[in-house]
Parts: sequence; structure tokens; C-alpha cells
Amino acid sequence: MKQLKIILLIIGTIIGAGFVSGKEISSFFCIFGFYSYIFIIPIFFLLYYLINKLLLIGTSNKLNSIDDLNLIIFKKNNKIIKIFTFISFIILSSTMMSAIPTAFNIKMFSFIHIVCIVFITIISCIAIYKDISFIKNLCTIIVPFILILMVAVCFVNIKHPSNILFSNIILLPYNVLTYVCRNIFLSYFVIAKSSYGLNAKECKQISIITSIILCFIMAFVIFVELSNADYITLSMPLLALSQKYNVLYILYLIILQFAIFTTLFSTLLTLKSFFNFKHKIFNVVIPTLICAILSFLSFDYFVIYLYPIIGVFGFYLIYYLSSFNFSFQNSNQNIHKASQKTQNDSRGHN
Repeated sequence: MKQLKIILLIIGTIIGAGFVSGKEISSFFCIFGFYSYIFIIPIFFLLYYLINKLLLIGTSNKLNSIDDLNLIIFKKNNKIIKIFTFISFIILSSTMMSAIPTAFNIKMFSFIHIVCIVFITIISCIAIYKDISFIKNLCTIIVPFILILMVAVCFVNIKHPSNILFSNIILLPYNVLTYVCRNIFLSYFVIAKSSYGLNAKECKQISIITSIILCFIMAFVIFVELSNADYITLSMPLLALSQKYNVLYILYLIILQFAIFTTLFSTLLTLKSFFNFKHKIFNVVIPTLICAILSFLSFDYFVIYLYPIIGVFGFYLIYYLSSFNFSFQNSNQNIHKASQKTQNDSRGHN
């Protein structure tokens, strides 16, 4: 049961607004037509390899903050790494918040839009205050429904696909690497934090099953979006496809919100670990408010223009993970030193 919860947690962290709406898959893959399928197997192996590495890191290290994890992976407490990571998770969390009004076609800066953001902020604060156990339980309940509905929307929209090229296929390998890097970066703290106490065999099983599910869904969505090429350029292609069936559309709209929230809570949980205020409630409220303000930028703007920034740091992360040394005898000592330094800095600041 513990392994299943971690699998659903990782999937729930990765399949946020961009994935479930279909926008992410259309932007990264469908624009290359049938050539996208060539890279499904490499994506599987990349996901498996990197998820497994992060799980193995977490098995023997009780991680309390992202600084602890970064110290293990990068073997240094670098301010540039910290700033870049912080900015990236601000972008990710703000994107998730902006996706909810977009899904409901709420007019920007309207009264309803403001009320919606306030509501999201309150719910997010409650969720991340309860830490990872709440998010894990939420994903266990919600993620199976998300996957079933994604498959259902795809199944009822199967047609003969068209090999329409919207972009030069030379860019496809770059998109694949960027996509994997961004998604691993999105969830790398949550993955490592969730695996404490597992053994190597359990980590391998979790990695394989998670990667198979993600790649299967991805391949199916590519096929269906190429079958409905007119929808590829829309903000939320799968949501638009579900509109052909009233009940399915309502269900998909609801489940899309849950998908957004599972990813939002995960990214905010990571963001929360950057803050060390004396009163813990500020560690929850401050990052959530920052993202709520930035969420007034459009969803499309985040996905198209700001997501590539996250991919850059993802490359850096994967480079270090690829050459990572799993001799952990000094890891806990390093983590203790990092945590001690953070606490001292926090006391000095206060």
C-alpha cells in the first residue's frame, strides 16, 4: 500500500494543469506529428532512471527541506542554486494557480477571478500546513480518477490521426530532454522526501510502474490529439475535446481542478521549505501569497515562456543525478550541518 501511495503521489505531482489539459503534450510533442512516438521509449528510460535515483537518495536520508536534498545532490550549499530553485518553484506554483480560472474561462482581473484566487490561496495554505501526508492521501484518492477520465476522453475521440508538423523535427530531442527535466525538477523534492525507509527493490518497482503509466497516457494523448489536429493549438485541448459530451465535460472539468491542486500542493510544499520564520504559519502563508499575486499572469504565458526556464535548471539537476555517488555515509552529517546553518541564519534574521 505504501508503494502504491508513492506511485500515485509522483504521478499526481507530475500530471498537473499542463498534462491533464493536454496543453503540455501538444506543445512538446504533438507539434512534431508521428515523429513524437520515436521518443516514448527513451522518455520511459529517462523517467525510470531519474525517479529511481531520487527514491534511492530519500531511502536513507530524512529530508526536512530542499536545502538538505540540494546539499546531497550538488554537494554544496550554493546561493545561485537556491535562488534558481526558488524562482522555478514560484513559476510552477503560480502556473497551477492561474490554470484554474483559465479552465473555467473566467475573465482576467474580474471580481470572480479575484475571489477564485483568494479561495485557492486559502485551500492551499490549509493543505501545505498539513505537510506531505495530506498530499499523499489526496493523490491516492484522486489520481486514479484523473487517469481513468483522461483515458475516457481520449477513447471517445479516437479518429484516424494526421501527421501534421507544426514545428521542425530537429527540435524534438531538445523538447524531450526539456520535458523530462522539467517534470523531474517539478517533483524531485517530493519524490526523495516520500521514499524514506524503502529498500532498493521497492524503489525500482515504483520507478518502473510510474514510468509505464506516464508514458502510456502520454502516447494515448498524442494519438488522440493528432486525430483532432484542430484542437492542438487550443489552451486546453483535452478539456475542449470533452465538451462534445456534457456529462464527461463536467466530470473532466472537476477532475482537472483536482489535478491542478495535487501539483500545486506539491510545489508549494517544496516552496515552503525555503522559509524558516519563527512562526511556522508564515512559512505557509508567505510563499502562497507570492504565487497568488503572480498567478494573475495568463496560463499560456507561463507554459510557453516561463516553463523553459525551469527546464534549464532541470538539465543541471539531471547532470548531477547522472553522476551521483550513492555512498551516503556522510549524507546525514551534511544534512545536519545544512539544517543547523539554516536555523542559525533564521535566528539571526529574526
